[in-house]
Amino acid sequence: MLSGLAAAKDLRAVKLKRFLDRYPWSPLRGHEHEILYCADLFGVDYRLFVAIAGAESSFGKSYPVQRNNMTGYLDGWATFDSIYDNIYETTKLIGTRHYYKKFRKTKDIWDLIHVYKGVPPYDDYYKNLRFTLDAITAVDIEDVRMEEAMKVTNLRIKDFSEARMILAMKEKIYGWHSVRYDLYPCGQTVTIDALRAGR
Repeated sequence: MLSGLAAAKDLRAVKLKRFLDRYPWSPLRGHEHEILYCADLFGVDYRLFVAIAGAESSFGKSYPVQRNNMTGYLDGWATFDSIYDNIYETTKLIGTRHYYKKFRKTKDIWDLIHVYKGVPPYDDYYKNLRFTLDAITAVDIEDVRMEEAMKVTNLRIKDFSEARMILAMKEKIYGWHSVRYDLYPCGQTVTIDALRAGR
C-alpha cells in the first residue's frame, strides 16, 4: 500500500526524457535526474542546461567528446571528467556567479545570452534557446499524471487512523528513498548502509 507513495515520479524528469528521446544521438539521454539535481541545487530553470546544450552542440551531436563539453563552457576549451561534471559546472556557473546576477533576477533569456554567449549575433542563439525551453514545456505527460493519480486513488484507506499513519510514514519513506547527494563530497565512496544511516 505504501509503495504507491514511495514510487511517485518527478514529472520534470519525464518531460526531459521524452524531449531528449527525440534526439537518439544525444549523450544527455539518461542524465535527466542529474540535470534536475543540479538545477534544484543551484536554483536554475531545469530546462536551461538542455537548452544551452542544444544551442551549443545540437544536444551533443557535435562537440569535443574528449572534453565532455556540450555547453561551450569557456568558449568550448574547458575539459570535464564526465558529462555530469559538465552539467554541474555549467549550472553552478549560471546559478552562482555574479555575472549572471541580473539574469537570476529578471529570468530574461536575453540577460543570459549577453553574458554566456558574449558576442553577437544573438538572434539565432535566442531562437535556439527559446525553441528548446518551449518544446520541453510542451511535452505531453498527461498519461504519466494519470498513472500517478491512479496509484494514489487505488490505495485502500480503511479508516481515519490508517490515513494518519500513511501521512506520518510518507515523509520517512521519501527520506529513505531520496539520497541527499549534496551531503557527500564529490568522489567519496559511500556504502549503502552509510546512506541508510544518514552518515
